[in-house]
Amino acid sequence: MRTRTSIAISLCIAVVVMALLLPSVHPPQVMADSYSSHRVQAFGYILDNPTLAIAAAGITTSPTSTTGVTSARVEWVFGTVTGSYTGCTVQAKTSIDGTRFMTLGSPVSLTVATNALNAWDIYQQAAVATGVTTTAVSSSAAAGFGQLSEFTFACSGYGTGAPVTITAIYK
Repeated sequence: MRTRTSIAISLCIAVVVMALLLPSVHPPQVMADSYSSHRVQAFGYILDNPTLAIAAAGITTSPTSTTGVTSARVEWVFGTVTGSYTGCTVQAKTSIDGTRFMTLGSPVSLTVATNALNAWDIYQQAAVATGVTTTAVSSSAAAGFGQLSEFTFACSGYGTGAPVTITAIYK
């Protein structure tokens, strides 16, 4: 009888010690309010690394799937630029239906020069924690990410060549 009691106590102690030493065994907490500013994503991130060869005209990247995304970290790194590019901007766009694109935020100004790094963040509008937020109706601008997103590059003056590597990390 004494050995059974000793085994049972030892087993209970082992279970408690394992529970304390392995916090990763616990399931992740789920937030009931998935639209608050403290939203926990169901996935880690989406990485998109397109490269563009910009010449004498504006260009749009291929769309990337961004369903469930609430923010993006974007970097454009230019290679060897030939000629002068002036008044350059990038406009983020998103599509809810996968066909028609609306602007997402304001256009950002870029420095287009050899080895220039341009980085910025895009954040979806956060909802109010105490109520419902309704954005103004728009036929051209989106308040958050849709199922696809892309970037449109345009300048007021173009050189002859500007290769660029883009890194977009969507969360």
